[in-house]
Amino acid sequence: MAALKAAMTTLQPHQWLIALVATAISFLAVARYDVIAHRHFQTGVRPRDATLGGATAIALGQTLGAGAVVGSFVRWRMQPGLSLIDAARISAFVAVTFLAALAVVIAVSALILPVPHIPGWVPAVILVAACCLAFLAFFFPVLRILGGREIALPTLPAMGSLMALCLIDTVAAGIAFHALIPHGIQLHLLMFLPVFLVALGLAILSGTPGGVGPFELTLLSMLPHLPHPELMAAIIAFRIVYYAIPAVIAAIALLRPLREHEAYLATQASDLADALTTPLARAELGVLRQNGGSLVDCGHGICGIVRTGQTLTALFDPVDSHAGELATPLRRIARAQNRIICKYKITSRQAVHARREGWAVLHIADEALICTQSHDLKGASYRQLRRKLRHAEKAGVSIDAPAAHDLPLIEMRRISHAWEDAHGVARGFSMGRFEEGYVAEQKVLLACTDKGCVGFITLHRSAREWCLDLMRILPDAPDGTMHALVNRAIELAREDNIPCLSLAAVPARPEGCHPVENTIRRKFDKHANGPGLRQFKQCFAPRWQPLFMAAPGWPQLTFAACDLIRSVRLDQPRPAPVPVPAE
Repeated sequence: MAALKAAMTTLQPHQWLIALVATAISFLAVARYDVIAHRHFQTGVRPRDATLGGATAIALGQTLGAGAVVGSFVRWRMQPGLSLIDAARISAFVAVTFLAALAVVIAVSALILPVPHIPGWVPAVILVAACCLAFLAFFFPVLRILGGREIALPTLPAMGSLMALCLIDTVAAGIAFHALIPHGIQLHLLMFLPVFLVALGLAILSGTPGGVGPFELTLLSMLPHLPHPELMAAIIAFRIVYYAIPAVIAAIALLRPLREHEAYLATQASDLADALTTPLARAELGVLRQNGGSLVDCGHGICGIVRTGQTLTALFDPVDSHAGELATPLRRIARAQNRIICKYKITSRQAVHARREGWAVLHIADEALICTQSHDLKGASYRQLRRKLRHAEKAGVSIDAPAAHDLPLIEMRRISHAWEDAHGVARGFSMGRFEEGYVAEQKVLLACTDKGCVGFITLHRSAREWCLDLMRILPDAPDGTMHALVNRAIELAREDNIPCLSLAAVPARPEGCHPVENTIRRKFDKHANGPGLRQFKQCFAPRWQPLFMAAPGWPQLTFAACDLIRSVRLDQPRPAPVPVPAE
């Protein structure tokens, strides 16, 4: 004890000051875990309140032991609008993700600075497991377990933030401890950090108050060459700075919990049916009825937003604004959900506004537009269409446009299943899939012969345009059936004084790009049957309008594109829109 006391007295004021500053940085970083957790569960708690509540819960939980349990009650006390169940979910999220991130940090540090006590295969196994988890979170962001329950995994942006915060937290804590080692002991910080991280991880896993026992035992066993009195003096000083002082401050804060504020989630979902009656609304926004999106008022304008695994996507052009005005609000909304933001299938004018905001812009598709008033069947441009219509007429194909309550849904489902058997599962996200309630909201045209219904199309409708959505025919349908359906849709749109009918988009041609980009575009165009779709739509002599994708930078744009491709192929349609929160 005399040697311990003598070692404590050798600590200088500047050592205590360095440790205090490092401790403050560590707690600021680890408290931000709560911000990410609240965003993950969409609790509506303000980031500042989440940070204060998280710092208080962690300071008391790590000192009293059983951190997850203590942290749940502290968060419940600090956040009056938070239920105990939600507080427990936040605490569990913070505990599990912190331990997972700490394992990765330890593994990386052990690979860079090998520790004799850690076998070389352990860091490799941890890193492989982390990569598998990231792979799982990207391709299957929502896991379905027994009983039909769903578990939403953290997004990859959230995982990256958690890793960065864990690194800052643990390195700052290690610096605080290292600063309190008495003078005369030669121990380089970089050599000490892996040992400290292992001791910290075992202390947290033990659940003992302050990690007492495992923490000391690990340091003493992994640093046997250091004099024990000096090392114990550093441990005691570290506990004063890193545990006792924050716990006292947290206890004082706990006496006065935060005031309950209105949720900072201020966006409101607008009614899609009403929005489609406005002059600027695109008919294709009707796909929001199926893909889980919603039409959201961001305060600076209204736009369609869809939340996918890693991305918050603004679909098509805004209803009553332009992309430049919505850039900042959209980034804030995405950040409030631990996602990145992108804009998908926007027109040239919107792409210009996005580029002025410093966003990366990419030409992704071309949309075929028909002016219904000028459409006719005369001239060389319509030669192929006239031939197809003659074939359909000769085969006895008739086109009918029944009311929604008269739709032969059973027959249409049979046709859709036959089409999917021949062409594969229908894609989602910005493309519709057959579902009875979905098609009942659309304009439907049926193609029939004396054998019954052989095909149908559905169209989204707005005040100024119709847009082609589902195209389904039987494999043995007469030649020209689909051409007859689309041509009749153009005629009906003209009769209803709709100036424009969109035949939807096809992938952009692989022309005028970098050779590598050309190769990627060519493969994607072939995979998406771009040549066949373009040839079919060219029969109607359309005007081709380029469509673009935009994101705050090229890395975000690439990441968002990968996530949208995954969504198109894997995500299932959801019948009800999900409100999108914003900060």
